[in-house]
Amino acid sequence: MATGVNLNGRILTTTGALTTNASTISIPPSIGITAAAINQTVCVGSPVVFAVSSTGGTSFQWRKGLVNIVNGGAISGATTGTLTINPVALSDAATNYNLVITGGCAGNFTTQNISLVVNNSATITTAINNQTVCAGSAASFTVSVPSGGVTYQWRKGTLNLINGGNISGANSASLIISPVAGIDASNNYNIVITGSCSLNYTSANVSLVVNNSQTITTAINNQTVCPGNSASFQATTSVSGLFYQWRIGSVNLNNGGNISGATSATLVINPATNPDASNLYNVLISGSCVNSYTSPNTSLVMSTPATITAVGNNQTVCAGSPATLSISTAGIGLSFQWRNASTNLINGGNISGANSQTLNFNPTNTTDASANYNVIIGDACGINYTTTNISLVVNSTADPIINSSFSVCTGKPIDLTSQTIVSATYNWSGPNAFTSSLQNPSIQTAAALNAGTYSLAITSNNCASKTSTVLVAVNTCKDSDFFIPEGFSPNGDGINDNFFIRGINNFPENSFVVFNRWGEKIFEANPYTNTWNGKTTMGTRLGGDQLPVGTYFYVLDLNDGSEVFKGTIYLNK
Repeated sequence: MATGVNLNGRILTTTGALTTNASTISIPPSIGITAAAINQTVCVGSPVVFAVSSTGGTSFQWRKGLVNIVNGGAISGATTGTLTINPVALSDAATNYNLVITGGCAGNFTTQNISLVVNNSATITTAINNQTVCAGSAASFTVSVPSGGVTYQWRKGTLNLINGGNISGANSASLIISPVAGIDASNNYNIVITGSCSLNYTSANVSLVVNNSQTITTAINNQTVCPGNSASFQATTSVSGLFYQWRIGSVNLNNGGNISGATSATLVINPATNPDASNLYNVLISGSCVNSYTSPNTSLVMSTPATITAVGNNQTVCAGSPATLSISTAGIGLSFQWRNASTNLINGGNISGANSQTLNFNPTNTTDASANYNVIIGDACGINYTTTNISLVVNSTADPIINSSFSVCTGKPIDLTSQTIVSATYNWSGPNAFTSSLQNPSIQTAAALNAGTYSLAITSNNCASKTSTVLVAVNTCKDSDFFIPEGFSPNGDGINDNFFIRGINNFPENSFVVFNRWGEKIFEANPYTNTWNGKTTMGTRLGGDQLPVGTYFYVLDLNDGSEVFKGTIYLNK
């Protein structure tokens, strides 16, 4: 039976009664959709209309999912075929708008779900933060936009950034720069956001600060303190914003008890006690853009009172030799001050070690002698100790005074002399293995082998003097028959034919030279043995080697330390 037609006849009611009169019945048509609503995309604040054209419907109900929509506020037409929302809010966005149509015998009909996309204006709901990063790390800028349908363009100033290299996300909500380099630093990063509901939006500029990585070092001084006093270690650097962790070895120190500053640049231990002593104190330093650094180990030494374990012996030395006075002590961080009685000694001149355990004199002088040397010892805790006195005896020695250099004749005595020094020991030595312990020794008969240097050293009070020397020459002296003639006659008569010097044979080291009147050497002999017979052996020769009658000149050196003889010789025929 088709819908939408009229029927005539009797009607059987629901109670079973049958009407006796003829009735006309109308059968309503079924529900049909002639125009379906479509999905909508609108900007927030604008109107939107969902419209459905249908047949056979008698009532309408718009819904969001299974929830009926009610007229009021921005909504109208909730029970009609046309739903209007004006103005649209972000909360109106949904993907499950539908319409329930009711009509006659056909029952209810529900349309398929349709969507409403609500785009907001291109605005940023969360500000972009400035960034400070270390070179080599990553930096990111992120924007938050309340709606979709927008495009992004990150910029530096007005220059668009492009993905590639260390840049990614140049066209997204998050710009990433990894790794960051120094050239990436800028104070004008911004983003241009383009949306379908408004004009372009450009953010405020933000900055990227790029800090270079730094390497730090620090020197921490060793500490010596007295028990109960405060000790501190200071890590000094030119870099700020650092993190510190003080340690003993690899064990972290914590603030508490007598420790403070365990995580600062200055570690304080107050009061310091013996268990705090260690040579393994160090600090681990880290920070932004800082290469992690661990300092070399440093020590905390607890000072102990000074103890004098030994005082050196009294000293007896010879003037000019070194002397040492010393003490032995136990303790840490001790200071020393040597004194002569109550007068502080100062390093300089012949004194060294005036502020150490050992006092040195080099060389000693007789004025250094004293029986009152002592040393004041101070410990790190401010307590001073004074030793008993030590004596220094300095014995003087007189340098020997002996006779000046001299000469003697062969066969004569050599007499050596020195001044008298009480209780002195004399030590003579000389040529031909000569030695003597006499003050004034004598060699009774001088010979050539006794010539040379004689030395004398004197020992007095166990101190040796400097060595004095004397040079002794032993000469073969001329006797009474030594004679140099004034001439000779080399004429071959066997009488006085050679120039004869009487006694020349006693001087075997002699030299004899003859010159003519022009100074030309005509004869020479070393040694001369009375052999010149009036002939020339060198120089100009006219008419042979026989020299003419005339006066000639000679030089005779006996080479015995005596004066050289010079004179004339008359050569006759």
